[in-house]
Amino acid sequence: MKKLIFRAIFCTTLFSSTAFITSCSNDDDSSTSTPSTQELTPDNFKGTIKSGQNLTLDATKTYYLTGIVTVEDGATLTIPAGTKFTATGGTAAYVIVYRGGKIFANGTASNPVVFQGINHTPGEWGGLVILGKATSNRSVSGESTSELGQKIYGGKENTDNSGSLTYVIIRDSGAKFDETKEFNGLSLFGVGNGTKIDNIYIENGGDDGIEFFGGSVNATNLVVNGVGDDSFDWTEGWSGTGTNWYAKRRPSAINGEAGNRGIEADNQDTNPDATPISNPTLKNITVVGSKDGAESQGAKLRAGTNGNIDNLVIANFSTGLDIETDRSVNWFNAKGKLTNVRFINVDTKSKGTNTKKEAVDVSGAYTENVNATGAGNGADIPTWAAWTGLK
Repeated sequence: MKKLIFRAIFCTTLFSSTAFITSCSNDDDSSTSTPSTQELTPDNFKGTIKSGQNLTLDATKTYYLTGIVTVEDGATLTIPAGTKFTATGGTAAYVIVYRGGKIFANGTASNPVVFQGINHTPGEWGGLVILGKATSNRSVSGESTSELGQKIYGGKENTDNSGSLTYVIIRDSGAKFDETKEFNGLSLFGVGNGTKIDNIYIENGGDDGIEFFGGSVNATNLVVNGVGDDSFDWTEGWSGTGTNWYAKRRPSAINGEAGNRGIEADNQDTNPDATPISNPTLKNITVVGSKDGAESQGAKLRAGTNGNIDNLVIANFSTGLDIETDRSVNWFNAKGKLTNVRFINVDTKSKGTNTKKEAVDVSGAYTENVNATGAGNGADIPTWAAWTGLK
């Protein structure tokens, strides 16, 4: 048991044209200082929110994200409903929340928080990156270093709380370092289920819409439209729940690059038996594709992932379900894991491949339901997603 040490806390609240900044320090620590107002001005928004500080933005202003905004362990960034960000800077412009830091970006259906690029093209900036203390199977300790930001994430605290994101729009993200390393719209590294992810809309990104790198966070009412890679992606032992997800794939005629899969699911790319095993529970999911490009697949379940998916609509993909590696094939072929699946205009409903790259039968891995509604309205936009403006 850890000893509890109590110290007096002194807090100072400042107000400027930029934001409210609350800075707290212990009676034996005078090193804490407020962030530079020069760095955090709306017309050049970048810098570090340090431990003990709570930065609250002003919803009447537009913030020009020109560099990295870091929320350190013990710091809080609060973004009120209606706040808008315009971003530029490619891989050098993103928002990252360290383990122990918190972000509260809470919009409303009529007044969301909006992040977007200046020119409205994919990859103009990085995206949102949150690092938590929940488990990842990348190492025995559950801790690893994020490919984005190169910071520690993960641990043993599955109830960890990194704050909340509600009614948030993320456009034009996904800046690329190289062919194998890119930002997503929202990257969740070891994020715990004390964190709230609800009503998120990601559009026109250069890479994945949302990716879960381990963790136990739950996510509801997600919409991904027209990203350059996969709409939804998980790996490293993610074990949360997902409810009401809707995605539309980008055809290659737009921005010259087709999107890929509706869902790409791994346990771990180098060790499919690494524990904890990815095993999310998803319900009410729709993925809508196009049949151009090399990876027109509704859901690719591979690299040892487990999972339970119910009420899934897959529309307009060349392949519906693609299941790979022995662990994943055995899990889903055991039946009861893929239920109430509806295929609409899908050329090949399912295909399977074992670890030896040999074709295997997975046609019994799912049950079909021609009346399945998916996210709520079959292949069409569900009513709960009306706030996004997606047609």
